[in-house]
Amino acid sequence: MPETTDNTESKRGDMSKYHLKCLSCGKEYEDDHFRMQCDAQHEPSLLRSVYIDKKLTLHKDKPGMFRFYDYLPVERTIEAKGVPVTYKSTGLAEYLGLENLYIIFNGYWPEKNARMDTASFKELEAPSVLARISEHNRDILVVASAGNTGRAFANICSSNKIPLVLVVPEVSVKKIWSIRPFNECVKLICAGGNSDYFNAISLAGAITQLDGFFPEGGARNVGRRDGMATTVLDAATTIGKTPDHYFQAIGSGTGGIAAWESYLRLTEDGSYGNGNMKLHLSQNHPFTPMTDAWIEGSRDIAPMSEEEAKEKIHSITASVLTNRKPPYSITGGVYDVLNASSGHMYSVTNPEIAEAMDLFEERENIDICSAAGVAAGSLIKAVKNKTVNKEDHIALNITGGGENKLRREHDLHFLNPVLSISEQEIGSDGVTKKLENMFAAVL
Repeated sequence: MPETTDNTESKRGDMSKYHLKCLSCGKEYEDDHFRMQCDAQHEPSLLRSVYIDKKLTLHKDKPGMFRFYDYLPVERTIEAKGVPVTYKSTGLAEYLGLENLYIIFNGYWPEKNARMDTASFKELEAPSVLARISEHNRDILVVASAGNTGRAFANICSSNKIPLVLVVPEVSVKKIWSIRPFNECVKLICAGGNSDYFNAISLAGAITQLDGFFPEGGARNVGRRDGMATTVLDAATTIGKTPDHYFQAIGSGTGGIAAWESYLRLTEDGSYGNGNMKLHLSQNHPFTPMTDAWIEGSRDIAPMSEEEAKEKIHSITASVLTNRKPPYSITGGVYDVLNASSGHMYSVTNPEIAEAMDLFEERENIDICSAAGVAAGSLIKAVKNKTVNKEDHIALNITGGGENKLRREHDLHFLNPVLSISEQEIGSDGVTKKLENMFAAVL
């Protein structure tokens, strides 16, 4: 079991507690707060944070997810109370005939001490990304999102008064809300018209080319991955061992990568058993590029035209699971962690999502988001196909829940866009100059 401490200081200097390692060539780096890739010339590869102290210590004195401070690539903490809450299921477990089903609940459910005010586990990404950045930095962070990530960054940046430019597709603007008014340090820009997440990423990339702005980095950012990895840390410290199976829906796949990296750290700790943790990752049919590639046994995702991609994206329930350029093939990416874990991928239809969401609420007494419905739907499939055994220790990551409850109990404040760039303008030669002129008026 993990050690616990009430000390407010880390056991060693913060910046010496970890380093970054390239998963392709093995080159190591001291972190400079911003490094996202290796300098060596080789195929694309993720960096991974390597912590000097292999034993997991729980810092009860630190806020929210920062209780796992020693496994986070940060030099400070910030205001953020969200933390995963793992509990042993009774209702859903009984229905599925599972003896050791554990729910990792990420959302709003005060009765379970779940207090993510954005109702999404993306609230685990933002604090570690932001705390990784030096507090002396004066440039403005740029984040692209399909909804939940953006809401989390907007909320955490607002409460900590950290400047942020958030870029989302126009269809996702309604997902950027808070239970308290936003601070003016947070600015929302939308990729207009029929734009999707990929268009928002392109627009965000154009903004980061301007002086005074820098990118969040997505899956390449160890702060994002290690923040999401706290779901497995919480599950293992609750169960007393690493799960035999870990279920999660994915859009970019970053959460699946993070889960596996967390498992590897717990294996090095040595206190949580030595069994393998199989990853069970899922997508919403028909937008299933990673699932299709995995089932085909391919390291590469099949090409998809923009027209086909957008048609599929607009037809699915879980719209947040729609990354057209996910870190699947990259060294250390989704393909590699699925291989390493002898994992599985699933395709879950809209009706199956609706059925799973209803079943979860009926059996566990809390609403869940559509992406969590994808994960629950994949667990149902795994049980039917006997991919898991009834006595196995299974962790189901509910990546968002309690939003309906939150909306009943709180008034919401929505963030209005200060700028809108059309889909046609995003890729044009003149977009940089237009952005410069528009920012001069609003920042």
